[in-house]
Amino acid sequence: MNQRLPSVLFTLSFVGALAAQEPAPAMPNPKTPQHERLAAFVGAWRTETKIEAVPGVEGMEKAAEMVGVEHAELLCNGLWLKVQGEGTCQGQACSGLWLLGYDPIAKSFQCLAASNMDPAPCCLEGRFDEAKKVWHFVGDTPMGRLRSELVFDGTDRSVETCFVQGADGKEVRGMQIVRTRAQGVVAKDALVERVIAKAEKDGKLPKPLAALHADCGTWDAALQMTMPGAEPMTAKCREVVAPVCGDTWTWSTFTGELMGGPFEGHALTGYDGKTDKVVSFWIDSANGAWMRTDGSYDAASRTFAMTGTCYDEAGKRQAVSSTATATSADARTLRMVFGAGDRQHVMTIDYQRAAK
Repeated sequence: MNQRLPSVLFTLSFVGALAAQEPAPAMPNPKTPQHERLAAFVGAWRTETKIEAVPGVEGMEKAAEMVGVEHAELLCNGLWLKVQGEGTCQGQACSGLWLLGYDPIAKSFQCLAASNMDPAPCCLEGRFDEAKKVWHFVGDTPMGRLRSELVFDGTDRSVETCFVQGADGKEVRGMQIVRTRAQGVVAKDALVERVIAKAEKDGKLPKPLAALHADCGTWDAALQMTMPGAEPMTAKCREVVAPVCGDTWTWSTFTGELMGGPFEGHALTGYDGKTDKVVSFWIDSANGAWMRTDGSYDAASRTFAMTGTCYDEAGKRQAVSSTATATSADARTLRMVFGAGDRQHVMTIDYQRAAK
């Protein structure tokens, strides 16, 4: 049974301006001075993690140590930092991906983390203390409420300390991660390579999720956006989808030319074991905030139905809904509705798997 997932989820909150302006406006640039801080993280890093034993906190019942490597790069014209990591924990292979960006409307940093070790994604909100060179993050995670302090002056070493709530409700230190910058391109060290190879041989890595992996590959995308009082906007784009996080999530790269300029977008999509829903996070070069949608799959119609919210052109939250239907193994159609009433925008993307 092939399952399809809408891994391309546009925020396009700026598109409402098209109806009122002639000629069409240029692609917006939401970059702020806060985004410049992300560049300090770019590069290769070796990581050493110590996890404290915190009874009553899922995944932290026993103390553990982890070693690994991380590779960080900027995406979407510097609006987002993407970090992919590989490592070992108690003899098991672990693989993760996290995103860091700045939401100019909420005026806070946004951090998203996913891995093959966690049943659900972690979403944190943060700020940077310029005087002390400390990043502060807080949010809800599979481990419960988490607070993080990342000390980093932009050079070659950082120390991140994470605090969680114990069974008694009191905050305790749960984890510390030391990152040391590595020169040049760093591959997984020998220990990581051996452990991952053994885990794959023994079948201990999570099995590929068919619902996500059915979309893996390269796709040609024909986009059409309709909005009140304006001619439909069309574009020819391309999307590449690949598995990440030990095959428990997929990562898509969507590129094309919109409104006379290059456009880049990415989606991190997986399964949230806490809510029993499919979840997708979308980021792009036209918006500083991510869009989250959650949904379910109907096997009879081979359709995913997702709902969420995103910012409109006025910086206010608006509803988003989508359906994605597989018409064959090599074709699918995505329909998204933004807003409601006389301000409603509808986007349709017809996908064909690209020829090899």
